[in-house]
Amino acid sequence: MKTKDKNILIWIIIILAAINLSTAGTIIYHAYFQSSIPQNSQIEQIELPNSHLGRFIRDELNLTYDQHQQFKDLRQIFHTDASRVTREMQVRRSEIMLELGKEKTDIDELHTLATEIGDLHEELKCLTFDYYLDMKDICNDEQKDKLFQIFNTMTNEGAELKLRRGRQNTFNE
Repeated sequence: MKTKDKNILIWIIIILAAINLSTAGTIIYHAYFQSSIPQNSQIEQIELPNSHLGRFIRDELNLTYDQHQQFKDLRQIFHTDASRVTREMQVRRSEIMLELGKEKTDIDELHTLATEIGDLHEELKCLTFDYYLDMKDICNDEQKDKLFQIFNTMTNEGAELKLRRGRQNTFNE
């Protein structure tokens, strides 16, 4: 056998050995480490209503009157801020479509708009985190667990925190 053929065979053997080692390492990693990571499916999922989410949360958490008033205030602030960010995101999406429709599309402008949408999306997620954490601060330990279950369910269902426009829930609803 020629030296060139031997070198090729050696490299093939080395590559196959590396693939086998990485496969074995992946299997061991998943078997050992993944079992210690809690999965979302282990957390109780709650059936969410199609409407009146504020009332649902109030009832599920068994909020006191004062807690409910604080939740309403937080919800109003969140709704105002989240609506503003969502409108800005829609404006950027419209600007993208206008740019795409031009005879000579400016790719740099598209990248700028995409970055702006990403920044706005991050801002919306941070508003949601802050909203959750502010609500959590109002709750007792039992309520915190239930609040987490509600938010976890919303996340797993891909739901957004949508709040009704117009009339706000009252404590006696």
